Amino acid sequence: MRERLWPLVYGAAAVGFGCWTRVPPAACADYCVSLPPPSSCDLFLLILKDVAGRQSAIRTMAGKVKWVTDIEKSVLINNFEKRGWVQVTESEDWNFYWMSVQTIRNVFSVETGYRLSDDQIVNHFPNHYELTRKDLMVKNIKRYRKELEKEGSPLAEKDESGKYLYLDFVPVTYMLPADYNLFVEEFRKSPSSTWIMKPCGRAQGKGIFLINKLSQIKKWSRDSKTSSFVSQSPKEAYVISLYISNPLLIGGRKFDLRLYVLVSTYRPLRCYMYKLGFCRFCTVKYTPSTSELDNMFVHLTNVAIQKHGEDYNHIHGGKWTVSNLRLYLESTRGKEVTSKLFDEIHWIIVQSLKAVAPVMNNDKHCFECYGYDIIIDDRLKPWLIEVNASPSLTSSTANDRILKYNLINDTLNIAVPNGEVPDCKWNKSPPKEVLGNYEILYDEELAQGDGADRELRSRPGPSLGPRGGRSRDSGRATLTTWK
Repeated sequence: MRERLWPLVYGAAAVGFGCWTRVPPAACADYCVSLPPPSSCDLFLLILKDVAGRQSAIRTMAGKVKWVTDIEKSVLINNFEKRGWVQVTESEDWNFYWMSVQTIRNVFSVETGYRLSDDQIVNHFPNHYELTRKDLMVKNIKRYRKELEKEGSPLAEKDESGKYLYLDFVPVTYMLPADYNLFVEEFRKSPSSTWIMKPCGRAQGKGIFLINKLSQIKKWSRDSKTSSFVSQSPKEAYVISLYISNPLLIGGRKFDLRLYVLVSTYRPLRCYMYKLGFCRFCTVKYTPSTSELDNMFVHLTNVAIQKHGEDYNHIHGGKWTVSNLRLYLESTRGKEVTSKLFDEIHWIIVQSLKAVAPVMNNDKHCFECYGYDIIIDDRLKPWLIEVNASPSLTSSTANDRILKYNLINDTLNIAVPNGEVPDCKWNKSPPKEVLGNYEILYDEELAQGDGADRELRSRPGPSLGPRGGRSRDSGRATLTTWK
């Protein structure tokens, strides 16, 4: 057995108590109460005795990752087992914990005082909610716009009506109850508009409804027992957004895009786009008619809602791959227009991440795979609707299961290099060979480097550096982002 595979022993009699050393298994035998067969891949306990009969509990560390999860999904567990990782409980020493957002809140809470070691990583950033709570996402994007405007960045340019030329990618949104008066003022400017109300802290379409009259807001307020719009807890807070009433339709039905984005670090920002996203279709044909405002099978694409519809298809699950969408758009709208659309979607994602990067706790033990929800309107303008911290790993179809299994597989290949015990001090810059179906979307370090221009993809607008500053040789060329 090579020396590096020898048991790591504390207080072996041969070297004296009080220090760690590697010793041959045979040399340990006289001091062991129990000595399992040595293995480079097992974790085992040596109970050593010195000449005085004292015992010391010793662990020998070997190469297998020890995992925990509180999300019992086969696409997760099968990936862990495929790698030969060892399942442990959260009370034991673990290296990798795929956890729910509720658990991450407890892990990083001040009250618990829990501190992660260098060989432990988790799948959420501590304050991921800066991006994934609907109200905070909008708040951070608004702040980002104002900062760029203050800096004089061309990114923050506006048209004659005061709309942002490049940063108008979230629907007009207000927080309730805080922005109620501002909302009423905006509502009265276009009283025929439809608005959509969403609870800030819920998912899967729960608690969402559409309104087109102020009286409906007041009724909601009364029903919520908050008629004064005060004393609501954060969990009861809502956002109200201008409804995209002219969505792009395919087969007469509304759809949205679910795209997966992996962030390995926020400072510097490094993110990856998963190429195998999908579209989610409503089961009932779309109509803007006010008589159908309450019909969620017309308006909400969430599978959790649509699967209860009479016309839901359990074979394809009401889903299209993004590649099929791209082919459809290229054949009906043209390749150039389609490429521009997808460049704008990539642009939106990068800007949303830049908006939250300054406030995100960039803990070295963390990575995160987000589910981005994008709606495309009939002018092929993409809109960011929301970002999910725990995109569903439930498989609704066979193809869905394959996609999500591969998503987790590729995510783990980036987050846990070579499937080895993690070291959170590594630079989180994996080689391209391990990316699988991910592709680099934005790398802040590369963007600031000399060779950045070779990697840039463009869309109309001024050529911009990492923070949106005008480049020296730009002329009036392109607005750039990583792809």
